[in-house]
Amino acid sequence: MNKSIASALVLACACAALPAGAQTLKPGLWSLSNTMTSSDPQISQAMSAVQQHMANMSPEQRQQMQTMMQQNGVQLDVGANGALQTKLCMTREMAERKEFPVQQGDCRQSFTQQSATRGHIAFTCTKPKVSGEGDLVADNDTSYRARMKIRSEEQGRNQTVDMDVTGKWLSADCGTIRPIPIPRAK
Repeated sequence: MNKSIASALVLACACAALPAGAQTLKPGLWSLSNTMTSSDPQISQAMSAVQQHMANMSPEQRQQMQTMMQQNGVQLDVGANGALQTKLCMTREMAERKEFPVQQGDCRQSFTQQSATRGHIAFTCTKPKVSGEGDLVADNDTSYRARMKIRSEEQGRNQTVDMDVTGKWLSADCGTIRPIPIPRAK
């Protein structure tokens, strides 16, 4: 999988962390299940290869990867049917600002509240060149759903990944998972 689409996938996992109505969500540890699809056979094959590689890691390799991810505020694993399972620590400030975690790069984002439980989020990054948008629904203060479309461009080739996300609050205590640093949106 190329660097842009890999960055897009990590960004997408993180950006779906703060849904519409975020002011009503509980701060603390959240579990996200991210299912990704693409109509591009090359991207689908690359995503499957990454999922297979993660599933086949030795316990030592998996621990090493999880330690590195936790240092950056994310716990990531492969779940049932290849879904990426992510755990994030959401602070009260993150929920109040309604800003999603933006990875490295020059990024702009917008959040449009459509109702008390629905919203639309859009972002554009220039380095890496990634953009996306999606609709988010807060079921209550401990669960939400999102559907995102992530686009990237590398070497003149456009790539698109669709992502369905479900989020579930686990606990007020984030344990060893630090909050993701969120730079102020531009």
